[in-house]
Amino acid sequence: MATKITLLLVLAFTTFCASGQDKIPDGYRLAPTLSITGDFNGDGKPDTLAQFVTDSLGKPLKYIVEAGTYEEDIILYSKLGYQNTFTLNGNVANVDNHVALGLYCLINIGDLNDDKRDEIALVPVLLDFSMLNTCRIYSYCKNSWTQMFSFGINESSFDYEGDTEPLFTNIPQSLEKRNGKWVYIDYCKWMEMDDPKMMLLKVPKCK
Repeated sequence: MATKITLLLVLAFTTFCASGQDKIPDGYRLAPTLSITGDFNGDGKPDTLAQFVTDSLGKPLKYIVEAGTYEEDIILYSKLGYQNTFTLNGNVANVDNHVALGLYCLINIGDLNDDKRDEIALVPVLLDFSMLNTCRIYSYCKNSWTQMFSFGINESSFDYEGDTEPLFTNIPQSLEKRNGKWVYIDYCKWMEMDDPKMMLLKVPKCK
């Protein structure tokens, strides 16, 4: 099954690139996708981690339906079972398989636990009506992606002006690189702090 899904994703990505000038069908929009590079498996060579949107059967989608209002979209997407699927160098990767529609961010945060592998941070676009979300930190442990840490955020960190969505390489006021170090603040705990301050992000080693 994994081989079949990998082939579908490769074919879908090839088709997407080859037909990038296709007109978007009425009632649809482009399915969100993101990718980053880094040495995620520790072999000293560059890797590519990519995110696609697939349907409930794992079929990669170039377009997704657009119902109208945000509320209508959320309800429809949930019924259709849209979800994020990831590949590492073209092979299916077991990263964050929550039912979601794209990512707010997908960030290579470097090797934070000195295991010669780059860690990643991501925030999924959840199909719900809440502004509360979670930033998840993953590391590639023993040929499998493992969530090493997480902290709460408010999705308002990803607000922007204009029509073009920016590519977020940090999470403003929640996960930032300062003086060469990644620092963060947990939104859920921030509301309880008398003097909230960002803390150094520490990632444990793989077990």
